[in-house]
Amino acid sequence: MLGEWITHLSTPCPQPHRRMGYLKELIAIERRHRRCQLAWSPHLERCRNLIIKTVDSCSTTKQAVVLGSGLLLDVPLAHLAQNFDDVVLVDICHLHQTRKLVGKFQNVRSLERDISGITDLLNHWLSGPKNAPLPSPSIDYDMVAGADYVISSNLMAQLPLTPMAYLEQRAPGIESTVREDFARNIIDHHLSLLQSLDCPVTLITETLRLISSGEKTLNKVDPLFGAPLLYEGEEWWWDVAPRPEIDRNFDVRLAVRGIANLNDAGHARFCRNTTLAAP
Repeated sequence: MLGEWITHLSTPCPQPHRRMGYLKELIAIERRHRRCQLAWSPHLERCRNLIIKTVDSCSTTKQAVVLGSGLLLDVPLAHLAQNFDDVVLVDICHLHQTRKLVGKFQNVRSLERDISGITDLLNHWLSGPKNAPLPSPSIDYDMVAGADYVISSNLMAQLPLTPMAYLEQRAPGIESTVREDFARNIIDHHLSLLQSLDCPVTLITETLRLISSGEKTLNKVDPLFGAPLLYEGEEWWWDVAPRPEIDRNFDVRLAVRGIANLNDAGHARFCRNTTLAAP
């Protein structure tokens, strides 16, 4: 707890983003990875291998942009730095360990941006009359301007979670359907951003959250809030919170889809409405 407190105090992060819980969540992910490193390892390796495979097929290698770089657990940073002239790591804030790693590469830099495009707008909405409709994201396209390769890994389904939690805390009277539409809007805008690019784009995202007790399924959650992911790709399970991480009686698993390149005709076609079978 003391280490988390020191990290929270010493990490640069704008106060509005800190207040919303972005820094707290990033620190929590770092701690969870420490506890669940063995369970997370196969998933992270699949992510890195998929990105490496796509990097090796890129014909233009001036700039790579990583959206939601986080702790770089799923990003083969050295391989990106070796293959691109400029590597940009975009996230709402970066921990000291990430900044230290960035400093090892002359052609890697970090950029603090709100990828969701909603945090400032939501704070403005919360300070005004609540009879106004919830804001719609305003995406900063400059963060991917000129990119020759873009990565969105383990990000898209996470984008609505912190704004939703903050919204529920500050405006608890909002109907659940309105909050879910708000979340769906954030996901739709991120996917539209990726689809608008004319360079290779790797998308790795969870498509199902499964809560189970042994072989018994307790609950299934759609992390994309109904947004259709109409691309084929590799699929695997991520044991994100094996017992007793959240509770000694159940596990949380994620079905993940990894799409090497959204702009590859081999991936950019409608996929069947199927989900991974639980092993």
